[in-house]
Amino acid sequence: MPILLLLAVSIFVVIAYVVLSRANELFCVSIRDGVCLVVRGDVPPKLWRELVTTAEVNRISRGTIRAVKEGGAARLVTVGIAPEITQRLRNAVGSAGLNAMRLGGGARRPRNLGQLLGIVWLAWMLDRH
Repeated sequence: MPILLLLAVSIFVVIAYVVLSRANELFCVSIRDGVCLVVRGDVPPKLWRELVTTAEVNRISRGTIRAVKEGGAARLVTVGIAPEITQRLRNAVGSAGLNAMRLGGGARRPRNLGQLLGIVWLAWMLDRH
């Protein structure tokens, strides 16, 4: 019985950590071989076009772009993207503003299970480009 209790508490802690770490996240976009995929949240159309264009032109092989709400503004966090490209994307996020981020984007494609759960590898595996 103690092992089941320990397992249940561990699962609860992991789920709580994931939920709390994403509480201030506006969106998460994953990039693979210059193709963008929204994993969580909604991206405003103008910013989406900027992300797609930047990923294609700079041939980003792998990266993640997250917008988080911090101090009344949207802040961009990137992984696997060069600093000069990150700065260009930060400028685009700054010009869009937090209200545009909250409103999200226009026409949405149906989301797959990976996108609904917010799991990057599963979202890419199930994406039918």
